[in-house]
Amino acid sequence: MDTTTTQRPMHTSRIFWGTLWIVAGMLILLAKLDVMTFQIGTFWKFWPLVFVFWGISVLTGAKSIRALLAVLAAVLLAVILYGAWEEWGWGGEPRVMTTQTFQEMYDPSLHHASLRFVSDAGTFTIRDTCADLFQAETASDLGKYDIDTRTMNDGKDVTLSMENRRVTLGAGGRNTVTMKLHPAPAWSLKLELGAAKLDADLSSYDAEDVDVRTGAADVRLRLGDRAEDCRVRIQAGVSSITVAVPQSAGCEITSESGLTSKSFRGFDDRGDGEYRTANFDAAQKKIHLTFKAGVSSLRVERY
Repeated sequence: MDTTTTQRPMHTSRIFWGTLWIVAGMLILLAKLDVMTFQIGTFWKFWPLVFVFWGISVLTGAKSIRALLAVLAAVLLAVILYGAWEEWGWGGEPRVMTTQTFQEMYDPSLHHASLRFVSDAGTFTIRDTCADLFQAETASDLGKYDIDTRTMNDGKDVTLSMENRRVTLGAGGRNTVTMKLHPAPAWSLKLELGAAKLDADLSSYDAEDVDVRTGAADVRLRLGDRAEDCRVRIQAGVSSITVAVPQSAGCEITSESGLTSKSFRGFDDRGDGEYRTANFDAAQKKIHLTFKAGVSSLRVERY
């Protein structure tokens, strides 16, 4: 007698629905234990990827690739469903909104300044100048912010960070920060964010070094020509990134990205992910852009 048991093949639909409910349940459980918080924000922009992943999994012939794409689609849909669950108040009592104001006095003897901003998901803005070295206004129900400053020779380091940060997967209107900087010092900026909407107009500042690290992001960055040599690095996951650079400066782009849509009008393609404006070699002011992103839309505009 043949006692061999025949195993049923694991269909893509079973993998999809099983992963969806497991991930959604785990996210809700973590929220109930107050380990994780999430706001839907920018994730709504990427909901069509669920259909993209699912469609590719149906068309492809390789079982392993179908299974992987089904898992990705299920995880993304679970995150969106969980975000809606918490965003619309189904997750329990609303958190308390806290507003704070920060100021750091300007010292004319300072020639260099750095800002390190660390936060969970949210909407963040840097624009306009101020008489102080640094100003910030925050409104958040994810936690409180804390500022730390250190004076080093002819410069000052400013760190604004969120205390008792939770694991956060999205961005929304419950965590907003608006910052202003003094235009005189040469600035170094390091922005470490969760899934974020970032609108940073740095054209009024002498921004020598800009480092942006974020998750699912909507990044809008405007650069100026005050710095002779400006270096910008952007690392992001699922992202939409737009950078505006002045025509008066020469600009080069290095793009190390995955599934990416690129629009670099006015740049010459030099191959191997490198692009340059025609005036780069002769320009007195130069901007160096480096992109490292996953599924993304990259756009560089000249103004």
